[in-house]
Amino acid sequence: MIAWILALIPMQKSWGQSLEFMTGTEGLFLDAQWLRPLDKSAKTTLFSRSRASADYHQNTNLFMGAYLNYTTKTGLGGTILGRISSLESGADAGIHFFKASKKMMLYALASLALDSELGYSWFSIFRYTPMLGEKWKLYTSLELFTNFRENKHFASVQRIRLGLDMNGNQFGLAINLLGVGENYDPTESNPGVFIRKQF
Repeated sequence: MIAWILALIPMQKSWGQSLEFMTGTEGLFLDAQWLRPLDKSAKTTLFSRSRASADYHQNTNLFMGAYLNYTTKTGLGGTILGRISSLESGADAGIHFFKASKKMMLYALASLALDSELGYSWFSIFRYTPMLGEKWKLYTSLELFTNFRENKHFASVQRIRLGLDMNGNQFGLAINLLGVGENYDPTESNPGVFIRKQF
């Protein structure tokens, strides 16, 4: 499955492209992302993500999503999302906020599912990477995802990274957390280490 995911990474030049591998106490995690502008003003962008996980009991999960974004000068804009996972597929539409600088990036999306079942979700990635010297940076990342269905909590994910960066090569400590159900019953806590390459 990992080889299949690697084949999905586009070889064309894009704004941002990354590949992360995490190994933890409960399983393995692989995440490939890329972002490319679709017009000269870079207001219209396509963000693509392919994510795979496997625990040590041979349970696997796959997610692929494509986010078509239109962002105004304020950082606000609209998004249409197509997604396929091991459990389901579908499309969402929502409003996002995006800002990026040399040491900070924030992408936040509130969206509604475009199907018969009422569903809405929140997805955000925040990264902070200040310089620690001439060559090294601090690398921090917080990813949050929460999904509601029929006005009840369905699932929430938190992915936290804390490490170092040198020339786009990142490594450090990681933890993936998952909670499901109306009462956010914790079903997964996977602490470990990660390596990440940003192109």
